[in-house]
Amino acid sequence: MFADKIYLLLLLLIPALAVFLYIAFEKRKTALRLLISRINIPTLAVVNLKAYAIKHVLFLIGLFFIILAMARPQYGKKAETVVKESSEIIIALDISRSMLAEDLKPNRLEKAKMMILEIVEKNPGEKIGIIVFSGTAMWQCPMTYDLQALKMFLQNVETDNLPLGGTRISDAVALASKAVSSRAAGGGIMFLISDGENRDPKIKEAMCTAKEAGLKIISVGIGTHEGAPIPIRDETGAARDYVKDKSGKIVMSRLDSVLLKTVAEETGGRYFNVSDEDNYPLLLKTIRNLDKNNSEVSERNNKIDRFQTFLLLGLIALFAELFFPLRRKI
Repeated sequence: MFADKIYLLLLLLIPALAVFLYIAFEKRKTALRLLISRINIPTLAVVNLKAYAIKHVLFLIGLFFIILAMARPQYGKKAETVVKESSEIIIALDISRSMLAEDLKPNRLEKAKMMILEIVEKNPGEKIGIIVFSGTAMWQCPMTYDLQALKMFLQNVETDNLPLGGTRISDAVALASKAVSSRAAGGGIMFLISDGENRDPKIKEAMCTAKEAGLKIISVGIGTHEGAPIPIRDETGAARDYVKDKSGKIVMSRLDSVLLKTVAEETGGRYFNVSDEDNYPLLLKTIRNLDKNNSEVSERNNKIDRFQTFLLLGLIALFAELFFPLRRKI
């Protein structure tokens, strides 16, 4: 078994090099015989032809073993215990219709997805899961270390992923609390990303559940206090109208930071408004500084490198050349 098999292709050079050295050796003998008869070569010639032959053979043997060493031969196994420490981050993303408001460009939902993507890319060693919620909540991506899976699931998030409209933050908190409670160590972090427009009577009950589970909520406000209308788009993506109330007046969707601050403070977390550019670097720094509360111990069998033996044999063969001088004393 070789770890770097590509180097084995260099072995193809050895036969070609052997032919070249043999031809060069025969030419040398022929040239010598033109000057000295074959019988007198051993006594009159200064050149030691046997030494030439031996040095060529030793050179090829040394090269052979060095190429094998470069390919890193491996055999036998060595058991290792691997301890992986990471944070467990649950990201709860609001996908209610109000997240289509365009007070943040291109809209609140796309801005949130770009932010989550940056969080995922800048924290490759963390275990991350994504919950989406509106009138109900579900896991969009289970807890995983797989960054590509996270990106794929995130890319597919749309406001119509869930059948019920509205914004029930309590369902997302309950789902995250259940996941945290099932762990032996207990405790975890949830990033709640929402515009906070919540009409949920169960929010206080959900915060109590979160505290009992040891779930700390860091809430992230998406949107502005001035707000923006919610566009209704046709099949081509063009805005043909805006969401209106019962009286026919255009609804202005505004960030409700009061609720998001309350949820964070009640669970020992912190609130960030990402529409404030100064807060965004602080949010990323908070994620980087999370406690590593998740340790996974695994056993790994690694193959043992044995290149040292082959390298030593190669060097011995090359070093042995020095003991065969090309010229001899007459």
